[in-house]
Amino acid sequence: MPSNCVFLFDRSNLVYHSGETVSGSIILTTTSNKSVNAIYILFEGAANVHWRKRHTRTVNGRRMIRIKHFYGREVYVCKRINVFGKGELPAGTHTYAFRVPLPEKCPTSCEGSYGRIAYEVLLVVDRSWRFNNEYKKTVTVLQTYNLNMYPELRVPLKSEDIKYFCCWPCSSGPVISTLTMPFGGYAPGQRIHYVLHIDNQSRGYDLTGIEVSLVQLKVFTATTPHHESRSSTSTYCTTYQAELVRRLSKRIINGSLVIPSVPPSSRNQRAIRLFYHIRMVIKTGICHTDSVIEIPIVIGTIPLAQRAETPKNVATPSGAAAALPSNYDTGRSPQPRVSPGIALEVSTAPGANK
Repeated sequence: MPSNCVFLFDRSNLVYHSGETVSGSIILTTTSNKSVNAIYILFEGAANVHWRKRHTRTVNGRRMIRIKHFYGREVYVCKRINVFGKGELPAGTHTYAFRVPLPEKCPTSCEGSYGRIAYEVLLVVDRSWRFNNEYKKTVTVLQTYNLNMYPELRVPLKSEDIKYFCCWPCSSGPVISTLTMPFGGYAPGQRIHYVLHIDNQSRGYDLTGIEVSLVQLKVFTATTPHHESRSSTSTYCTTYQAELVRRLSKRIINGSLVIPSVPPSSRNQRAIRLFYHIRMVIKTGICHTDSVIEIPIVIGTIPLAQRAETPKNVATPSGAAAALPSNYDTGRSPQPRVSPGIALEVSTAPGANK
């Protein structure tokens, strides 16, 4: 039978905030004696990005295709804990404990088209004259983002778009759209209340509705062979309202959008960064390009204290945003209550531990 490995953590959801401690134990069960160089626990958190770019050129009349690879890597935490030295590991059950503090500035776990930020706990059995046996489990890390530390996020946001239909000499009056939101920072579970003012001065066009979305932008930065960036977008929680705004009329439209469970915005220059914005599309009919308004927002883990509507499902302890001391500048949330451990089992393929 192959060896069996069970991971026990101090919480069931395997979600940790920066500044907290990841702790637990690993239970390794073997059915025969094993000659090993060492057994150690490795905790590593790192960002890795990679993509390829194709270049085509003609040399002596022949078309040549060259593929260029771009790489980037950042290590945020790497700790090795030796649990067994060189020798004969007897058959049976072996339990190894670990405890790893997370740095305050660990970025949030994420994954995208060109890379990922991941935090993994590994048990490595370094075998003599054989391939190593590795067992691993991934945990999720959220960088604590206390919105109360950034007063500029309390300032209302406003953006305007002016759209003209057709061109001179057939041009019509403009459609002036103004979108306002009360704050610039929100946490998952909160509801964004927005107001849209539409002044339809066109003489022949009616507006048929509005579409509101939360858009996430991931920016990936490679450093080898030189600095270069790529990006990708994801759209969340799109809502549509069939609001008719007739020609030569004005209208005020009130609405809201609930922030889903998404990772917080990035605060530092990293290999992978996350940004968010609200995208509002004003439908102008099938014969014209829709009017689009975009407003950048910040998503954190601790909501603004002055918000009357406090989310009930934010992944931070309740009351964390209230009565903050003047020297509170790390954005770290209090340690949550430890829940009973959950067993996570990992096995190798038959024959891998012979």
